[in-house]
Amino acid sequence: MKISINIILIFISTLSFSQRNLEQNIFKKVIDHEIEKGTTRIYIECEKSKTAFDLKDFKENVQLEIPENILKEIEQNGATSKNENWNSKFISKLNYPPDILKSKKCLTKKNVELLFQKTNKRQNVISISKPIFDDNYENCIVSVTFWKFTGSAYGYKCFLTKIYGIWTVVVEYAQWMT
Repeated sequence: MKISINIILIFISTLSFSQRNLEQNIFKKVIDHEIEKGTTRIYIECEKSKTAFDLKDFKENVQLEIPENILKEIEQNGATSKNENWNSKFISKLNYPPDILKSKKCLTKKNVELLFQKTNKRQNVISISKPIFDDNYENCIVSVTFWKFTGSAYGYKCFLTKIYGIWTVVVEYAQWMT
């Protein structure tokens, strides 16, 4: 009986660690993707908001041949996701130069507002949502938001897939701006 309980506890902790590691890999890939596009001076928001995904909307707006079963899995898994926060220890260990990542600490929503008030300048505060995966953890959707100033933001959703074990941004879609 004790052996069974120990095995179950090891299995659960391994799943929890691998899930967190997957999300951190997605987070880093999105930051790297933004840097490749020329984004600098980034602050990171702590909140990992829930990602909304609509299969019908995705198929209408994205011209990719993705098996419907994968999209259905992502849609179903997205329905059960919830808001969380990014791990501050993980963010503090990101190894970007200070001209790319302005702070080794993530910012709460209140800290973001204070930053805007204190500097009275436009900023690059990135908010990356909780990724929603397919059942095999080989594809995911994530929402990315850039807060520029109070009431001024833009964003998009990303479809990522694992190619030879490396997460790759396949397409940005559903761009928006306020």
